[in-house]
This record gives sequence, structure tokens and C-alpha cells, in this order.
Amino acid sequence: MRKIALACTLALIFSPVLGDLAVAQTIGYADAVGAMAAACRTDIDKYCKKENLGGGRVGRCLTTNANGVSAGCKATVAALTELVRKRKAAQASIMQVCDVDIRRLCQGIAPGDGNLLECFFNARRSVGTKCQQAVADAGYEVTIAPGQDTDQVNLDPNNIISVLQHVDAFAHTLTAASLRQMVVKGMNDPSRVQRLNRPPLVPQLNNLAQLTIAIQFDLNSARIRPDSFRAVGLMADALNHPLLTGYRFIVIGNTDATGSREHNLKLSQERADAIREALIRPFGIDPARLQAVGLGEEDLLYPDRPADPKNRRVQLINIGR
Repeated sequence: MRKIALACTLALIFSPVLGDLAVAQTIGYADAVGAMAAACRTDIDKYCKKENLGGGRVGRCLTTNANGVSAGCKATVAALTELVRKRKAAQASIMQVCDVDIRRLCQGIAPGDGNLLECFFNARRSVGTKCQQAVADAGYEVTIAPGQDTDQVNLDPNNIISVLQHVDAFAHTLTAASLRQMVVKGMNDPSRVQRLNRPPLVPQLNNLAQLTIAIQFDLNSARIRPDSFRAVGLMADALNHPLLTGYRFIVIGNTDATGSREHNLKLSQERADAIREALIRPFGIDPARLQAVGLGEEDLLYPDRPADPKNRRVQLINIGR
């Protein structure tokens, strides 16, 4: 009865966003957390204006203030919490539940680096009923697509996963530490003092396969605004996909060129850290798969328009297995 009640609750809460749902497990993190942001916007502004999405702090704040929080918000937070819990449990058990099908379909594929899961996912149409349900519960059938409110900079919404699977040879050399060293060197380079048409810090960076989204933060803050909860959920959906679970990624924060360079560098690092933290919790992405680095204003998307707000963006770049 509890599972039936939960499914009904999820359908009631998320149907205005997603339409008529057949199974609650097919709700993506993006749509689920987007629905929470919509249902709880007033409550967040009232009780949790200083709390960030990462670390589950918004959810804890709303729970702590449950007596004053609206019924719709409480129900949405509870449903999202249960969705994440069930998805993590299904992912942990899928190799056991689908063991017979995996051994049949992926003979000779060694575990590790996501290879076995990738093989199984590509062949999953001919698996048993219990295994099919486990795949759905794990969120592996979720459609990955940005909503109308997600400001994507440079990625075709029809092929997010296939593009992110591509790893350029240069991407294999990237680490958060190496990028930080480049930033320090660039900020000490006299030829880069002028902001207008400043050469890119890493010329290849913006040409790599990546998910690049304009995330809305509070002014001069790393607090992610509810307007962008869905965008962070979209990143989590992509990272959760079986074809990408074997890969590691760098989360890169960028600012425009207003304010001091030092302030922008610090702010961009804090914002990249905030995105990484939110991906880890509440969405359950393995911390070992994520690095975070801020580039400040050193790698503008539009060098000829250094103050353009579109230079503020977060990049999610695949750096290999």
C-alpha cells in the first residue's frame, strides 16, 4: 500500500510538469527537483533564503520548518527524497537482480569503469521483467532533455548523452589542479591585463564535448537560485546515465568581467564547488567522479563582450575514465 500511495503522490505532484505518467520511476532528477522548486518557492524564500541546494540543506531546512511549510511543498520534498532513495537502492542492486541477463548478454565484458553496465544497457530490451523494473527504478530510462527554462549554451538537446560520451584527447590531460595553475599563470601575465578581447586561457576548452548551462546564483554568492534547480538536476540525469557512469567530469565555473579579477576567481570556485556538492547530494553522484574548478573571468565565452552576463556559465566536461 505504501508503494502505491507513493506512486500516486509522485504522479499528482509531478503531472503538471510532466503530463500523465505511467510509472513514477521514469521521472528525471531535473523534472523532480524542478517541481520541488516550483512548489516550494515561497517556502524557500521565507525559511531557507540562505541555504544552498548542495548537501541536502534546502531539504533539511524545509523539514525543520515543517510546521510552517505549505502542504504541497512538504509532499513534494518527501516524494523527491523517496525518489532519490529508491533510485540509489535500485542502482546498488541492479547487478544482482539482472545477474542472469547480464551474464547472458555481456559475456567477456569485465566489470569496472562502467563497461559492464554500458554493455547491459545497450542490450537491455531482451531482459526479464524483474530486471526491466530494476532498470526503470534505477532511473536508467529517464529522458535527458532540457526544459524551456534551461539556458543551454552549446549542446543539442537531442543528443546530450552521445555528445558527452565523446572524450577529446586534450580532455584526458585536464584536471582541476592543472586548470588552477593555468589561471594563476594567466592572471600574472601582463599581456592579459586588458579585459576586452583577452585571449582565451585554454583555447581548446570551449570546443570540447560538454554540457554548458547558465546557472542562476544569488548576487555575489554561490547560492543556487530555485530557478536553476532543474538545470542542476539535468546535469545529475546526464551523469546518472548508464553510458556515462564510467566517466569522470570537471565542473567549471565562469563569471563575466565585472568586479575585480581576484573576486571573480574566488566566486567562480565557490560556485563550481556548490554545483559539485549538489550533484553529490541530494542527487547521489559519486564524489570520485567529479572535480570542480573556477576560472573566474579568464576564459570568457564572448571576449569581445567581457561584461555580457552570458559569460556566466557552468561547464560539465568529460575527462575520461
